[in-house]
Amino acid sequence: MKVAIFCDYLHSFGGTEYYNATLAMELKKRGIDVRVFVCEKPQNLYWFDRLQKQGITTYAPERFRENRDDHTIDAEFAADIMDEFIAWAPDVIHASPAANMLGAYIKHKKAPHLPIVATEHTTPSPDSAFWYPVHFDKILKNIDAFVATCKASVNGIRQFHKFRGPIHIIPHFINKPLLYSTRRIPNSVACIARMSPEKGIGVLLVAWKSVIKQVPDAKLYLYGHGRAKLYFERLALSLGLGNTVRFAGVFDPRRGPSAIAGKHDIFVQPSLFESIPTSLIELALLGKPVIATDVGGVRELINNKTGVLIKSASTDVLSKAIVQLLHDKERQAVLAKQLQQSVANKYDLNANIDAMIKLYQDVIQAQSK
Repeated sequence: MKVAIFCDYLHSFGGTEYYNATLAMELKKRGIDVRVFVCEKPQNLYWFDRLQKQGITTYAPERFRENRDDHTIDAEFAADIMDEFIAWAPDVIHASPAANMLGAYIKHKKAPHLPIVATEHTTPSPDSAFWYPVHFDKILKNIDAFVATCKASVNGIRQFHKFRGPIHIIPHFINKPLLYSTRRIPNSVACIARMSPEKGIGVLLVAWKSVIKQVPDAKLYLYGHGRAKLYFERLALSLGLGNTVRFAGVFDPRRGPSAIAGKHDIFVQPSLFESIPTSLIELALLGKPVIATDVGGVRELINNKTGVLIKSASTDVLSKAIVQLLHDKERQAVLAKQLQQSVANKYDLNANIDAMIKLYQDVIQAQSK
């Protein structure tokens, strides 16, 4: 089997990049000929280096997309690789996400008609509509099967995308993390998220102003990077949060959240929309107490027995939840243990990769008929 993985970018350390790189490496381990096509020049070569060390061929253009609306890069890249792509003759395309790279491929006149599987990484809805390319309906009609990581995303694909083909729930590909021994920072709260508006970091910063009035020695650590980082840094300054907030950058991606989980008492996921964040699953497996917003498929992981589930975009509700949990060490321990037990068997990497390979086989067979 030959599998072409289409990505829009592969330079940051978010859940989508983790998913795509893990998928490629696990397929390679099983003897599948996999190549990765990324329609934007990577600013960070971490994932490219890892893939190449595994003997996986990667392709990317020489330009970085300074303007999100500039799609000339996509078209040029599709034209540049098309002859080699046709000569390689893959059996199936996996688009993750179904966006710019897939759109450029579909538009190219030489592009062969191949079965296409697409992973939906958020819950489609009016809130997340700006994520999707213009004329997404033209991309949608070429997709043979969708992969969703939770039930909420299935509902969104059906109701918002109006997709009528098969949708398969295949949970995230997670290498089960180990909790490393490290020095704990008392009364510390952490958030792992891409620095972009939909992750709710602005809401968390405003809520934090109320938290430190009640817990003056509390500290907030924000792990991640992205285009909105400078805005959030300025917001923290304008709110007078001073040294109570630290923008801690990106932790060691080889260890993932394991590298920092032991440092902090509580983790917060204040997203405005989601499916189920990869970092949230990893924190659950590591046995950490979590406060998360009730968006997308988060409630499929977090409930009142396994964590603190709150409504999104409410600074008052979020600050209250943080203060209460900081003051209740016993509840922190109980929630963490119950969350860890609830996810212990769901994220079996081998089983989920096997399910993906079976899906490839099904769509290839369906097209051959």
